[in-house]
Amino acid sequence: MSGTLRARRRRRSRRGGLQLERSGPWIGVVGLLVLLWLAFSTMVYAPWWGVVLHVLVLVPVAVWTTRWARSRPAASTFVPLAGLPALAIVTALGVGLGGWSA
Repeated sequence: MSGTLRARRRRRSRRGGLQLERSGPWIGVVGLLVLLWLAFSTMVYAPWWGVVLHVLVLVPVAVWTTRWARSRPAASTFVPLAGLPALAIVTALGVGLGGWSA
């Protein structure tokens, strides 16, 4: 009986839940798209070169995500979270030192 119960639990856990080995890279790509949207939304207060700078900051994050999508698919979900502070730093430096304002 206990063997059958364990088999049922294993089947349930395989069917339901989030399978980051399969969906992790796609979640990471969606995170990159959100970061790209944030970078383009700086057009409201940043000059054109500030927007380009924001996008250039995202290039290493995109490369990192694609590399981890192949080697560590579950961990690639969280890579775009590293790009968020990078964008915030560029924005803070631009507003503080560059005089960007809305």
